[in-house]
Amino acid sequence: MKQTYITGLNGEDTAEKFLRETRNMKCLEHRYRNKCGEIDLIMQDGEYLVFVEVKTRKTGAPGTGMMAVNSSKQKRITQAALLYLMISRQTDRPIRFDVVEVNAESVIHIPNAFQPGKRFYR
Repeated sequence: MKQTYITGLNGEDTAEKFLRETRNMKCLEHRYRNKCGEIDLIMQDGEYLVFVEVKTRKTGAPGTGMMAVNSSKQKRITQAALLYLMISRQTDRPIRFDVVEVNAESVIHIPNAFQPGKRFYR
């Protein structure tokens, strides 16, 4: 396996553990895929269904990984999330899109990082 792929998997595991232990969220899906794309984590935060994009960086300043969640990436995540909601018959649930960046020094969690059709903001 490529080292970048392994780094990404480790980052997803770290993000899931962080969200469970510090935010009291429950993991429903890990590396969910459908024909529209992939969602790194699908978590439950109270009544919210949370679609989480994880960016892992071995080097670079904190926050640089989040900038990789550009409008085209947001669109793919949104489309995959909407299909997930339809397939699982949960279209009436409140949802949000979070981004988690994992780097050597820290884990940065941005709740409600973007809205479908909107630009990424911090």
